[in-house]
Amino acid sequence: MKNVVITGGGTGGHLFASLAFAEYIKHKGYNPVIIGSVFGIESRVLKNYDFEYMLLKTKGFAGKNILQKTDSMLKFSKSFQESLKYIKSKKPQFAVGFGGYTTIPVISASKLLGVPTVIVEQNAVCGKANRLMSKFSDLVFVNFESTKQYFNQKKTYVTGNPVRNDIFMEHRDFDKDKITVGVLGGSRGSRSINNAMIELAENYDIDVNVLHQTGKEDFDRVKEIYKINKPDWKAFDFINDMKSFYENIDFIICRAGAGTLSEITCAALGSLLIPYPYAIYNHQYYNSLELVNAGCSTIMEDKNLSGKSLKSVILSLSKKRLKSLSDNAKLMCKRDVCSVMLKTIKNKIIG
Repeated sequence: MKNVVITGGGTGGHLFASLAFAEYIKHKGYNPVIIGSVFGIESRVLKNYDFEYMLLKTKGFAGKNILQKTDSMLKFSKSFQESLKYIKSKKPQFAVGFGGYTTIPVISASKLLGVPTVIVEQNAVCGKANRLMSKFSDLVFVNFESTKQYFNQKKTYVTGNPVRNDIFMEHRDFDKDKITVGVLGGSRGSRSINNAMIELAENYDIDVNVLHQTGKEDFDRVKEIYKINKPDWKAFDFINDMKSFYENIDFIICRAGAGTLSEITCAALGSLLIPYPYAIYNHQYYNSLELVNAGCSTIMEDKNLSGKSLKSVILSLSKKRLKSLSDNAKLMCKRDVCSVMLKTIKNKIIG
């Protein structure tokens, strides 16, 4: 069996893109071996997948104080040693890093062992881990054309971002009496989006259905407000079946992580994007611009988020506008990302 090391986690965006690629190459005769962090979302998600995996005690250091950075560096040192031992035992054909702090020890160890390495940059603005690791990697894949500027042009390819096979939608029907709005604040939820949705539910008479992933912390609070004010609106702490979620909504209000944006374009969904204001390098804002310029989204700054502002956006969603947003989103979707990535890897670095 031809092993392949895949790393990427911490957030759902890094993890689910890596899992989409892992599932694809498994069907092509490879054995994906995933390396993540005990502190990331992968610690609770990977157990639901039929992949071999290992979790390191890696933590991010960007934006941290000196003591936290020191602790992170010590954990990186140990994680590097663990990665060396593990990867050496697996003798992988190649290694792929999808970003996040775990990429550094895993790709570094792979490179030291002579394993061909690949970096995938999902965001419009490159993160520190990928910018560093790209200098030592054999190939770089980027989601957006504008991101090529951060890397060596000779080894960088615009492929798009891997998306799970069950997300793709060819057609949406907006000829219905009541639309359904999806709300997604990322894998952990968003306090500001949740508060705005509570304000909307409590103060405004708006005739739509809502499916809302709140995250664990706000779940009980949002669920109770909906029960009292909007009994048809549904709250979930976490949604595992994203295929059904996307199929059952007509428009989405969400953060602008690269993974989410790749999925909603392939699900042919128009969107209101609310970039996370504290994201490093403000990358979610620049991710959002890619979809806004394509005519499938609008941006609202987090500071302007309220029940009233959400009401205004939702009331503007005529059938004609929903269809236009959906059609433009579908044009942004790249269906063959995994195929292009694997073909390029085989042609350029593993023969």
